[in-house]
Amino acid sequence: MIIWGTRGREKVTSSGQFFCPNCNQNRPYQYKQVGKYFTIYFIPLFQLEKLGDLVECQTCHKKYKPEVLNYKPPTEAERFMAALKAELNSGTPLHMARQKLVSSGMDGEKAQQIVLMAAGANPKTCPTCNFIYANTVVTCSNCGTRLQANQLST
Repeated sequence: MIIWGTRGREKVTSSGQFFCPNCNQNRPYQYKQVGKYFTIYFIPLFQLEKLGDLVECQTCHKKYKPEVLNYKPPTEAERFMAALKAELNSGTPLHMARQKLVSSGMDGEKAQQIVLMAAGANPKTCPTCNFIYANTVVTCSNCGTRLQANQLST
């Protein structure tokens, strides 16, 4: 009696380093082709059909679509700017964000430039307390007054 059939098989075609979404770090990977193989006595003899490709993290063993290799995580500077923008958009006045950067050791002028860049064009000013905010903020977090459009000179 001859036992024959089919089964799936993964074949490693390349390897390298990639940013694993599960590990949240650069990790080694294996690029694999998955195919359906004809078998006799459970031994794969030849490929009947190509089923697709995948990337497997060699640390956590999660499998991903090959597009994961194109992902480049944000740099530390990009993460810093995104966090600063989020802080400013949540209602932190520009002078407080600047002071926070200066307190962490940044030069005052550099901190001012970074805060202005993160705040975006057309910041708003509180007519009551003169605090300056990002243009997405509607009311002053200090006194609750509605903000007015302003043009800053850099």
